[in-house]
Amino acid sequence: MKIHLLSGFLGSGKTTVIQRACSLLLQENIPVGVITNDQGIRLVDGDYFKSLGIPGLQVENGCFCCNYQDLNEHIESLIETNDPACIFAEAVGSCTDMVATVIKPLQRFRPGIQVTISVLADVRLLKMLLEGNERLFEASVNYIYFKQLEEAGVIIVNKIDLVSPEEMEKLKLILSEKYEHKIILYQDSLEEEDIRRWLKVLNEYPSTAALSSLDIDYDLYGEGEAALGWLDEELVINSSDEMAEQASIALTRSLFRKVSEGRYPIGHLKFLLNDRLKISFTAADAMCDPDPGSMAITTLVSGLNPLPAPSARLLINARVQTDPQILTRLVEEAIDETRAAFNCEVRVYSRSAFQPGYPRPAHRIGN
Repeated sequence: MKIHLLSGFLGSGKTTVIQRACSLLLQENIPVGVITNDQGIRLVDGDYFKSLGIPGLQVENGCFCCNYQDLNEHIESLIETNDPACIFAEAVGSCTDMVATVIKPLQRFRPGIQVTISVLADVRLLKMLLEGNERLFEASVNYIYFKQLEEAGVIIVNKIDLVSPEEMEKLKLILSEKYEHKIILYQDSLEEEDIRRWLKVLNEYPSTAALSSLDIDYDLYGEGEAALGWLDEELVINSSDEMAEQASIALTRSLFRKVSEGRYPIGHLKFLLNDRLKISFTAADAMCDPDPGSMAITTLVSGLNPLPAPSARLLINARVQTDPQILTRLVEEAIDETRAAFNCEVRVYSRSAFQPGYPRPAHRIGN
């Protein structure tokens, strides 16, 4: 069995890559499993995979490295219940040092399993940071970003359809020099051919045993994680004129606009509406096209248009470089704006706003 570990910064497209790969493999009757991961306990991605019928479990309240035992137990559970040919494990987007704290322990304690690590990068954000626009995030956050790329077995430069061919050629030249010893794939993860090429690379990947553990400053790493505010919220919108889904989408746009106007760098803003529509915004969306009307929407059941509905459930995962208190205030303002615009009722059922704690891996195996 293979475990395909996916790392990469918030908003890089890890969930989409996994979903597309699982869909292709399941069509070929190849059993799969997914393990998602988050610092909180309510994850849009976990509900998203569940709605698609893809076998999955979630490691909560901390990254894989700090909750290694939970990761190990979930691997065992998926083996027992689904006997997958491969498991895709999606790491927290603010986490790094995967080789020393996850891959090498897996190799030591589960020698019969092959492990790969792919690190995704949104081509737009990668381009900005490589060209010196490092003021988007704090230096400690950028430190995490580049450490993720440094330990990659495979680098996936994702969303290449969003830049021009000229920009792409310039970026390829930079990456070929900076990461000359790594496998680099350039892909649009909505294209089946690109996903199949990535899976082929993973199947032929010789071994991650040659990958080196990072030389990493854990204080700077912890500072980078603590710079991000985390907010998870579940709410229900009730509308007497059956505009609940329209109001929900308006709320997501309102929150994106408020975060962008406040110049708070976005890791990601993810929403899941009625287990049917997944809506997302990233830092690159805010920098390249701050129009909330251009948001990316992934549909699970029907088309892009919201359906008439008296009630709608909205799950929010927000990861933004700001204090959790500020992030909470922005959400409240977006809720108030939505109530006034749609004359609807908005009930908050759960909310958690916090900063990630200092990373303390259960295992760390050096070179």
